[in-house]
Amino acid sequence: MQSLKSFTVISLAAILAYFEPVHNVLAAVLLLFALNFLFGLLAGLVVKGEKFSFRKAFVCIREVSVFLLIFATVFFVGDHLGARGESLQAVSTIAYALVYFYAVNICKNLRELFPQSKPISYLYYLLSIEVLCKLPLLNNYLKAGNHDAHLA
Repeated sequence: MQSLKSFTVISLAAILAYFEPVHNVLAAVLLLFALNFLFGLLAGLVVKGEKFSFRKAFVCIREVSVFLLIFATVFFVGDHLGARGESLQAVSTIAYALVYFYAVNICKNLRELFPQSKPISYLYYLLSIEVLCKLPLLNNYLKAGNHDAHLA
């Protein structure tokens, strides 16, 4: 039993050491996930009068797990193809897109929690509309309607 624990700890340490170059991205995504989860939960409970839903919570957790798996896979494949720098750039690009969608969703939930707050309302407007004007490809994608535009 002790050897299994040692093997598990050593294996986990090796995996964490390998993914050290992207640990900042992973930490940022986990922080945004936690904030998104918290403010979504509060908006649901306080504003909408919803009860806590394990199903909705697990959807959110499953979603962030998929994102983390994508980051790890992109980095792993790029690194093994001898393109570590390019894989780091790809992970960063994916992370920026994810940060944008999480930030919009967090601001939406904050706006529901604080409907009288002009700064929060303006920040939501700025992120959800004005940023799209500067990013035509993202705007076209969102207008196409072939997606689910919100995060859990």
